[in-house]
Amino acid sequence: ACEPDANDQQYTELSSDVRRVAMQRSVQGNGDIWLLDLLRTGSTRLTFDPADEAAPTWSPDGRQIAFASNRTGPYNLHVKASNGLGAEERLGPQATNTAPQDWSPDGRWLLYSEVHPTTGRDLWALDMAATGRTPHMVATTRAEETMAEFSPNGRWVAYQSNESSRFEVVVQPFPDASGKWQVSTSGGVAPRWRADGRELYFLAPDGTMMAAPVSAAGTSFEVGTPEALFPTRIVEGGSTRNQPQYDLSRDGRFLINQPARDATTAPITLLLNWNPAAKK
Repeated sequence: ACEPDANDQQYTELSSDVRRVAMQRSVQGNGDIWLLDLLRTGSTRLTFDPADEAAPTWSPDGRQIAFASNRTGPYNLHVKASNGLGAEERLGPQATNTAPQDWSPDGRWLLYSEVHPTTGRDLWALDMAATGRTPHMVATTRAEETMAEFSPNGRWVAYQSNESSRFEVVVQPFPDASGKWQVSTSGGVAPRWRADGRELYFLAPDGTMMAAPVSAAGTSFEVGTPEALFPTRIVEGGSTRNQPQYDLSRDGRFLINQPARDATTAPITLLLNWNPAAKK
């Protein structure tokens, strides 16, 4: 009764030490947050509420996991210690559906998406160090903005936006949105930064992993031509969720959530090696 349902594994995200993977799994149709130990290959359940929990997001030090839960109505932000100890904390009484996206490298800001009745999915950041945790606006146009991630230095945010009628990957400064640069050229979703901040990965409309060289100096940002790397066979193309269906370790390895090959095969998380220097 406690085994996860077959073919249901979403929102996979690596811890910073690359030892564990947080994900949403379902038991008898109920979504919860689970942790997969990559060293011992075992998994443990982190949340047990009868409501659904989704979109787990590691804190930079690996001690906390933010997630979304609909236990009080709309999906709202919650946080829990990754060792399972202590009570879960609800991060404010949001009136609409919200889901965590990323933590800033210094742990101060929790980036999240919010569904607004007139502007669709918008991006906000919660100041976890401030009293009252007042939300900070990141991107709130009439377009959909989601699947966002901080740059390694915390000064930029990459996300996908359909402002041009199809989803493209864009980058803007943080915390002051003084400009915006488009990274993808023929459609793109689910951006992830390379550890040194000099390259952005994203998924093309057909699920191909793409890479674009980028450079930043002060408030200036430059983007090179995106290059196709490899096909991913990623779950649902990686474009229909609040978080990417892949992640990237600091040493350049990809964690990719792929569908089961047949009805009798349990869903798998496949770790692929990629050496950025080898393609130069």
